Amino acid sequence: MNKRSSIFGNPSPAPTLDVGDFQPKAIPETRPPPAEIDAASRFKSREAAPEASVDLPSTKRKPMTYRTGRNVVLSIKTSQEMVDRFYSLAETKGWKVGETFERALEALSREL
Repeated sequence: MNKRSSIFGNPSPAPTLDVGDFQPKAIPETRPPPAEIDAASRFKSREAAPEASVDLPSTKRKPMTYRTGRNVVLSIKTSQEMVDRFYSLAETKGWKVGETFERALEALSREL
């Protein structure tokens, strides 16, 4: 029957290895010049080209905000057609979004 080793007992000595003759290989440096590395990497800068950013039209609406004391958000679900009509009306009249909403409520209140 094999006797288990105790975790509290003295461990048996590990065999010793002679590594005195170990020497790393001498590899000559064959690194290419930095210019050649840059050419091979084909790194593209993250900075936008000035002419590309000026000519492209924005896909976002222009911000229609200014300081008015309006600080409460109203979020509603509606169709894309109604959203486009709302923003088109605001843009045509030169009103901000909050002002357009207020005028629409006033007009609806007068009508009723």
